[in-house]
Amino acid sequence: MTVKNIIFLVSLFSFQLICAQDLNQIGVFPTIDHSGTLTDKLEYSLYYFGAFNIKNTAINGSLPPANLSFVYAEQALTYSLNSNLSFTGSYVFEKVNPTKDNFRNENRFYLQMGYQYNLNRTTLKHRLRFDGRFIQDRVTGDRPFTSRLRYKIGLETPLQKNNKVYLSLYNEFFFNLDKSAIAIYGEDWAYAALGFKIDKNNKIEAGALSIFGVYNKQNDFNRSYYLQLTWINHVDFRATKKI
Repeated sequence: MTVKNIIFLVSLFSFQLICAQDLNQIGVFPTIDHSGTLTDKLEYSLYYFGAFNIKNTAINGSLPPANLSFVYAEQALTYSLNSNLSFTGSYVFEKVNPTKDNFRNENRFYLQMGYQYNLNRTTLKHRLRFDGRFIQDRVTGDRPFTSRLRYKIGLETPLQKNNKVYLSLYNEFFFNLDKSAIAIYGEDWAYAALGFKIDKNNKIEAGALSIFGVYNKQNDFNRSYYLQLTWINHVDFRATKKI
């Protein structure tokens, strides 16, 4: 069963790569993933990243310059009903093209349900998220409300008996809910990485992140490949209180 789930997610990642028509961006994706356990039921998390495009290839004959593509800041609070099921609410700020004159600001909230379970030594994770988005219109100054639904499936499985080295995979599907959206299936994020557990509070991951996104009504799309480097830190404040 575990092998089948690994094969399924690898197939999703490979399918996304094969479907590419125009490779337009290659870069690095530094990420900080911090969380803290406050009580047996309550946890907070802070998730920050930046997308740095180092090399670009032509899209429809044009060559976009290398740049800082976007920055992302997420602050969330999670309530765990039990060890398998959790509910999360979050505020997100995202800035596209932050160093350019054509930057775009987005304020967003999301409501999320997460479900995970173990299959032998592998943890399989499901996530369903509703995004409420307020994207700045630079021409009118308006921030109309739009929404989308996202589904993510992923797994984490150890590659050594001591569990210090592990494989992390996921694929996330983005579905726009507004009639005015360019495409219903607007984005797809696929990730495959190796993780290393430094100690009980810290891990690092290094791997490939592929982002697909439709950007016009002719269904032309942008494709970005990143080397994602992630520092994962977790603090259990219950243990601190006991000391």
